[in-house]
Amino acid sequence: MTAGTARRPALAWAGTAGWALTGTALALIGYLAAAVTLGAGFEQDLAAAAEREGVAVNAVATATQARITQAHPVYALVTGLFLLLPPVLLLRGAGAVRRGTGSRLAWWSAVAALVVWWAYGLLGLGLFADPDALPPLVRDFGPLTVPLVTALSLLALVALVSAGEAVRAAGVARRAARAATVVGVLLGVLGLVALVGSGFADPVPPLVVVPGALGLGVALIRSTGR
Repeated sequence: MTAGTARRPALAWAGTAGWALTGTALALIGYLAAAVTLGAGFEQDLAAAAEREGVAVNAVATATQARITQAHPVYALVTGLFLLLPPVLLLRGAGAVRRGTGSRLAWWSAVAALVVWWAYGLLGLGLFADPDALPPLVRDFGPLTVPLVTALSLLALVALVSAGEAVRAAGVARRAARAATVVGVLLGVLGLVALVGSGFADPVPPLVVVPGALGLGVALIRSTGR
């Protein structure tokens, strides 16, 4: 067995983590692209409703959000289901890092992020119910948006930063791992500053994980020699 062939099995976990983290970033970028193109009408209706109610977009009455959702059913359903994918990919990446490095923080943070992310996503799908008779919890979707989205974003960021530091400690993609940590922490702090500055009207968005996940993911893929 040559050194090269021995190295590939040893870093198989790095390739799995790399593809999963890259997929996480690309899924979030894809969602953003869909929101600004296919979802332009949805976003315009939401902004108009916020203006009528004199509130921030995230504070629009839940019944109003339900009516807007049902006015754009295909877009709302497809993107709502698609948005459940990024935390699954993040968890897969964190699981691979755990297998390769023994680190558990990234794994458990990704598990927590998935639970909160899916809870929020499933609540969002509840907006397809009768706007005048929304199920329990779904009727609180509006007030829950900022805290839940902020929580899932920060948990995902902790998972990413922890994964990066574990990878760096294992001696793999050290520069990319440290860059992912620095960028992730910086974006997390900026997101919290923006949250406070908006009067807690705008959450920390899950997009804060994109630069770090993409950079670290690509570096891990390259570390396998593929």
